[in-house]
Amino acid sequence: MKPLAQASDGGHDSTPAGQSPVLFVHAGAELYGADRILLELAAGLKARGHALQVVLPGPGPLHAELAQVGVPTHRRNLGVLRRRYFTPLGLVNRLCRVLGATLFLRRRAVQMARAQGQGVAIVHSNTTAVLAGALAARLAGLPHVWHVHEITTRPRWFARLMATGVGLLTQRAVFVSAATRDHMCALSPRVRSKAVVIHNGIDPSRAQQGSRGALRGECGFDEQHVVVGMIGRINWWKGQGRLLDCAVALLPQHAQLRFLMVGGTFDGDNRARDELLQRIAESGLASQVVVQDFRADVGNVLADIDIFVLPSTEPDPFPTVVLEAMAAGKPVVAFRHGGVCEMVEDGVSGLLCEPVQAGGMADAIQRLAASPPLRQQMGEAGRQRLQQLFTQEAFIDQFAALYAELAVEHRAR
Repeated sequence: MKPLAQASDGGHDSTPAGQSPVLFVHAGAELYGADRILLELAAGLKARGHALQVVLPGPGPLHAELAQVGVPTHRRNLGVLRRRYFTPLGLVNRLCRVLGATLFLRRRAVQMARAQGQGVAIVHSNTTAVLAGALAARLAGLPHVWHVHEITTRPRWFARLMATGVGLLTQRAVFVSAATRDHMCALSPRVRSKAVVIHNGIDPSRAQQGSRGALRGECGFDEQHVVVGMIGRINWWKGQGRLLDCAVALLPQHAQLRFLMVGGTFDGDNRARDELLQRIAESGLASQVVVQDFRADVGNVLADIDIFVLPSTEPDPFPTVVLEAMAAGKPVVAFRHGGVCEMVEDGVSGLLCEPVQAGGMADAIQRLAASPPLRQQMGEAGRQRLQQLFTQEAFIDQFAALYAELAVEHRAR
């Protein structure tokens, strides 16, 4: 299949000496957390002269975003592993798709290596939901990086299977947080020797370019309201239901509060959203708790949020939305599990609560809602922490060094 966006020479970019081209394989084409991180990484590497290509499983806005930074993309069914395929027929379907994708990716990686002139290309799988990248790299005899953005807990057999695959099929397993690394290494100790932690970093400008008031007007909120908000895909573990529990507990005594949830759903899977909207309607809080679909203008969303909440009921590996909230100077309330514990300094840039108790989270929200100075102080501390620890430049530096190290190892074999 022809790329959707080509470089000026048809996709065969010349790469400066010592910089191997990179073939990215990703599980979606939207603009949520892992999609955004891929875009940040590709843009940074492209600016440094790396030749890149990205293979995505279907249409979506990520294609256009990558094209804007000069990175060619391809569409190919990659046999992405989703929960809905965990049936005998579904697994057969995935096996067939994975085999076809493996052959496609092998050809693409070999072409990139030959075009580069030194016979080395890096295959970078940006999720454990895609197996074909690792298999293609193995068949082509090329280095592979598995970028692990997930903490998979259920079903247990699948989590163990993926950990075993990572342990067997990659040269480096890059984890977005120590929490993510430790979870997978507990499932498969073989992963430990290949594990590297590289915290995500972002360009903060996107999160800081919003205009306060626009979203409040859409939602019927005014400047006197304290808006408690979250951004995330609506599914079984992102915690929209827990945030609604907080709203139900707080709103009868705190009329100035308003709650905002922004996020879409997986295609064809609207059950969680429908159930959430039904609960809101039954609670009689429809004017005080607003649910909006996915929005690309995260700056406008964050500009109108006073307290950012991450209510994930499962450990969230390293949520990009928290980095964006920190960039926008918002205090963060979250459950004390997953990668957020490495992002938020409890009591300094936010408040971490006992998982997954809505009562403790409601208390933390109430504490911040009652004190504008505390919100400002914690928000500024979060902004400074982002600038110190989670910059795009440091993120790109670490990946560029990792690719160079793998290329040297490959040539020495």
